[in-house]
Amino acid sequence: MDLQYLDSLARRWQVLGPPRGRPLALYVCGPTVYDQAHVGHARTYLLFDTVKRFFLAQGARVGHVQNITDFEDKLTRRALKLGVSWKELARREERSFVHDMASLGVIPPGWSPRSSDYVSGIIEAIRTLEKRKIAYRKGRSVYFDASAVPASGGNFSADAMLSAHAVPEPGQSAEPEAEDPRDFVLWKPSSPPSPVWPSPWGKGMPGWHLECYVMASSFLPLPLDLHGGGLDLMFPHHYAENLISYGLRRSPFSKGFLHGGFVTMGERKMSKSLGNLITIREALDEICAPALRWYVLSKSYRDGIEYLEMDARSTDAMWHDLQRTFHGLLDGTEAEGYPVERLERSFAKIPRALALDLDIPQALSALQATAADIQAFGRGGLDAGDRARGRKVLLRMQDLLGLPLMGHAGAPA
Repeated sequence: MDLQYLDSLARRWQVLGPPRGRPLALYVCGPTVYDQAHVGHARTYLLFDTVKRFFLAQGARVGHVQNITDFEDKLTRRALKLGVSWKELARREERSFVHDMASLGVIPPGWSPRSSDYVSGIIEAIRTLEKRKIAYRKGRSVYFDASAVPASGGNFSADAMLSAHAVPEPGQSAEPEAEDPRDFVLWKPSSPPSPVWPSPWGKGMPGWHLECYVMASSFLPLPLDLHGGGLDLMFPHHYAENLISYGLRRSPFSKGFLHGGFVTMGERKMSKSLGNLITIREALDEICAPALRWYVLSKSYRDGIEYLEMDARSTDAMWHDLQRTFHGLLDGTEAEGYPVERLERSFAKIPRALALDLDIPQALSALQATAADIQAFGRGGLDAGDRARGRKVLLRMQDLLGLPLMGHAGAPA
């Protein structure tokens, strides 16, 4: 079954199916590990966990790379405030992030490269861009010349670019020395306590955008089949990655782009920079992991969702009731219980909902409607002879949705 989705950047419908003879190439932008992950991060990674599960459940292979950005100015500032090195802070918060993802039942990526391990590759890519006159020097910095590649970025629509400009990351501003507002820094000077590497342009550190291109191309074929992250990455990050790919390969970075909407709190995007956030660990102190997954995915992935503690707790209560209902299918003693064929017909709606623009809310509604039908039937257990068959149906659904209808929801077999 293919996935039909609305490409965030091209603004047209795309169809994504498992490639022939190779794994599907999926690259998801990972966290900048300078502080604990919050519920907004949870929504992004649970969204792409669902994408991955959709293909794995069909027996497809998925080559999934999700980077760790382990050096950045915000990381250096926080490390200095805490009295530790940037690397010590990055490793600590990386471990925290991995723990949080495991707590949420997210299937780990196949590769989690750290940006700091790919600086030599970044330097070589900058040298190539310089040779092709797609990069220029300003003092000890190097900038990408956006005017030297197609202005649209190839598979970017003008409407997407306008909307992308409307959602900048807090504190984001134009590059101070850039010759054009569209240009971005590839290398900049630095000194301790910031990270420092030697380069042809003097001691310094890479800019942000090139790292993902270098890491993705180290593990996956380009163009990628699907590239994603939060909506705030559409511009400038994914815009910049695409321009870099045109500069180095004369082709897009990815065939398709998918971005998840924000989690808001107090009607503003949940953000470390703004300080209006609930960390994943704080949320999981109040509600269980499946309820958090359900809650943040209960609206279309393209739309934002306001995090309200009362609604989250209501979702937690609903989830426990639903889980008891499904678990009870295997515990009944009735000779004639809930028909397994009815369960199969109900659950057949779920992958079809996901196939049409990742309609996770519709898939969750189908799950809820099935639970209500079981409760209304009055005899919750399956027929004694149908329980093995029913167990397989429940296992398929929990693997597809990442919801432990029968216990731990791991990766599809």
